[in-house]
Amino acid sequence: MTLPFFHKPGIKKKKSNNSYPKLSSLVQKPMTGEDEPLKESLEPEEMDENFFYMHIMTHFHSLFCESSVVCIPHSKSIEGLVLTKDIIETHCFQPSPYFCGQYMATRQKQKIIALDYPIITTIMGFKEERTVHIMAEESVYLKNKKIKLLSIDRLLEGDPPKYHHSKHNSITIPPVRNSRTDLEFLNMFSENLESLHELQSAVQEFTDSYVYIKGYNRFTVEKIQHIYMKAYRTILQRNKLLQDSCRTPSEHDQFLELVENVVMSFLHKKIWIQTLQSLLASQDNYIDSICFAYSHATLSQYSVRYPISEMTRFCFEEAITTFKRVDSDMCHVEPYKSTSKQLAFTPLEKLAVIKSTLDLISSAVYNYVRSFGQGNSG
Repeated sequence: MTLPFFHKPGIKKKKSNNSYPKLSSLVQKPMTGEDEPLKESLEPEEMDENFFYMHIMTHFHSLFCESSVVCIPHSKSIEGLVLTKDIIETHCFQPSPYFCGQYMATRQKQKIIALDYPIITTIMGFKEERTVHIMAEESVYLKNKKIKLLSIDRLLEGDPPKYHHSKHNSITIPPVRNSRTDLEFLNMFSENLESLHELQSAVQEFTDSYVYIKGYNRFTVEKIQHIYMKAYRTILQRNKLLQDSCRTPSEHDQFLELVENVVMSFLHKKIWIQTLQSLLASQDNYIDSICFAYSHATLSQYSVRYPISEMTRFCFEEAITTFKRVDSDMCHVEPYKSTSKQLAFTPLEKLAVIKSTLDLISSAVYNYVRSFGQGNSG
């Protein structure tokens, strides 16, 4: 994910009515044997649920913004695939300045495709010529810029691993993010030793050279993303057991978040404690003053409807206690060394706390309204 303390521009999406018939002869099908195809049609999917789209928006947002056409492979067509920087860049394009209907890759200029709806053909710079079917088209608007999203039935280059998911040789990736336990999980495997050593070297190089320069936030974000994406790829490439545990998009996401959380815990002191905390002190003080000014206001003063307007601070004590977990700045221990599972240090941990807080607020309101109704009916 992109670091939450950096602003990301808003996005408006407009779905096109363009929908193209499926050409079954062009759909790449996984193999069950040497020559026997597995007959499986690709069902339409929402773009916000597509693993490739979510990955590029989260980890390659600047590349996305620079592109005019982005090809989005169907989630089922990339199961088990580690999405590398090269794969992402191979699917982001700008119009060719030379030929109508042709597009060249935004970063890898040597790669060129031709669009002839509903077909995309790779014509230059790819390992092989490939014909891909466009399943649907949407448009995304970034301010005044329009970006086409083309949902395609297979990768423009490369193929996912030809294996099937097996629960016999896999483990469960921890679903809850915690700096210390996430690092302990990675340290469980001897196969990860070299990858973790490389990660620590990359982190040390970053901390030795990092200096905050206003206006270069994007560069810093991309550098951090490169560190944890490289660690994520090398760990999976060298650890067969973790490969077997990351076959679906959701499992890949969970493991990527685990690696990101470990990296951000290593960088917490350098980025937050030693740099951003002092730079953002004035904003923090301003927010504190607002909180104090409104601390004695009741819900009825906010024009909240009855009976919710009658709820007191006591009704939200659990949510308040939970939200205090984000205030880990007074704890001077490194996140990955902390024995407390309550404090939230990294961006992912803080986001989880905010979500829990909102859930508790919603639950408190629901329970209050329900008990109020039952009291009146009695």
